[in-house]
Parts: sequence; C-alpha cells; structure tokens
Amino acid sequence: MPRVLIECPDTGKQVYTGINLNWETFESYKFGAQTLPCPECGREHQWSRADALLDEAGGGS
Repeated sequence: MPRVLIECPDTGKQVYTGINLNWETFESYKFGAQTLPCPECGREHQWSRADALLDEAGGGS
C-alpha cells in the first residue's frame, strides 16, 4: 500500500511517516498538525497535509 512521506528539511531526504493510504483516501484525509521523529537527522519535525506526498510504490516499512 502507498506510504505517506515528508521531506526532511535538514537532509532533503524523504521520510516515511508511518501512515499508509490509498490515493483516494490521501486526497481527502485531514492530517492536522503532526510530528515525526526523523530517522535521517534525529530531530523532530512538525508537518501537515501540505508537506506530505504519496509514495505509490509502497515499500516494506
């Protein structure tokens, strides 16, 4: 299933949020303010729907 990702503002790498949604649900889902401990830089990032993107390839995580 597709994964919801954000971009780490420090490294520019995409980070998995732990959320999996299909495209239809992703388009209408109301995320609200979220926080994520970033595995890339070690900091905690705040993010919202505007920061999220869908990795349709899915993944093993």
